[in-house]
Amino acid sequence: MFTELVMKTRSYRNFDNSVRLSARELTRWIDLCRFTPSSANRQPLKFAYAFRPEDCERILPHLGWAGYLTEKPPYPGKEPAAYILICNDTSISPNCPDTDVGICAQTIVLAAMEAGIGACMIGSINKGALSEIFSLPETIVPRLIIALGAPAEKVVLTDAVDGNIKYYRNEAKTHYVPKRPLSEILLPEIK
Repeated sequence: MFTELVMKTRSYRNFDNSVRLSARELTRWIDLCRFTPSSANRQPLKFAYAFRPEDCERILPHLGWAGYLTEKPPYPGKEPAAYILICNDTSISPNCPDTDVGICAQTIVLAAMEAGIGACMIGSINKGALSEIFSLPETIVPRLIIALGAPAEKVVLTDAVDGNIKYYRNEAKTHYVPKRPLSEILLPEIK
């Protein structure tokens, strides 16, 4: 059921390194993006991926993880098994809308979770370093990277208290994510 899929699709930041991902799995999830909506149907997004441990190791230092946490994940030995980099082809659209990037990112993340693979969308990236690592031409600009792997942590949704939405971890390293209640996000009916 779609609701269950959405509820278990969290931002996972620690992964089981014994579970590896293949190019076939990654390209299957990327292929779904061809069928998503795109502003003016321009379809300017391009995708790169990495799944070899040595490539993933080169990517990791160029990502900003979990801004609210003092002890930054992923923890040693819990690094992602793969990455999908979403890029804008500026020769097609100089300024691809964020909506296009978001739709494709969520499509990939939901497809991965359906297969039991967790993900974390990361917007805090060193675009220059990633362009170099992936050998991107000048017209291909990184926008967002998705870290992927079998989840190796517990993530719990909680209600936000007094508007505090900062996620946190307890002593057992359980990751808590406060969510605003429906009453705070739903605007009044049209009168």
